[in-house]
Amino acid sequence: MRQELQDIFSFTITAREVIANTLMATVCGAIISFFYRLTFRGGTYSIQLIRSMVMLSMLTAFIMMVIGDNLARAFGMVGVLSIIQFKAAMKGAQDFMFLLYALAMGLACGAGLYVPSLVGCLLIGLITVGMTQLFPSNNPPDFTLTVVQTVHSLNEDREYKAILESFCQTSKLVSRKVSTRENGVLSRFSYVVRIRKDGCSAALVSALKAVEGVQEVLLEYDKE
Repeated sequence: MRQELQDIFSFTITAREVIANTLMATVCGAIISFFYRLTFRGGTYSIQLIRSMVMLSMLTAFIMMVIGDNLARAFGMVGVLSIIQFKAAMKGAQDFMFLLYALAMGLACGAGLYVPSLVGCLLIGLITVGMTQLFPSNNPPDFTLTVVQTVHSLNEDREYKAILESFCQTSKLVSRKVSTRENGVLSRFSYVVRIRKDGCSAALVSALKAVEGVQEVLLEYDKE
């Protein structure tokens, strides 16, 4: 029992190995983030997610070095990590898989498996890029459309439904909010729309702004 307690506080890894493993994890994380940018299909990708991939590789490698082959230390680390709660929600399956990708490479780097980690990192990334090219998404992206208008000028949203039908492949009303302001009662409609392939987002916004009573039109990429 005494020997087992002493093993918890004994580390056989050297400072050179710590630096080498961390640097290799950083390289793998940077490569993973590069492949993520190549395969991302959407409006704009999250810079925080890019940084998180690199940090996750480094942190996982460091955790592996701390745990080593010590079972007691591994259980203690699981108990500590179980306290942490992550509030950020994944925006898609690909984001989650890239984080798992970074986690796996961090485990390999932490174990000192430089060649398998580098080869696996490049191989998985190249295969993912190839699948993106072979199986592209043919559907246009979804957008969130918000229209703010005076209630007394428009009868619900009927006056611009025809505009949505002409410019959008699909449109779905997801929320409506009525508020009182200094310039009168305003109604805010929020839609999830998919613009036609031959349509123009700028023309859609201009057409909606030309409708009487419309105060504001906001069209943004739906990251969900």
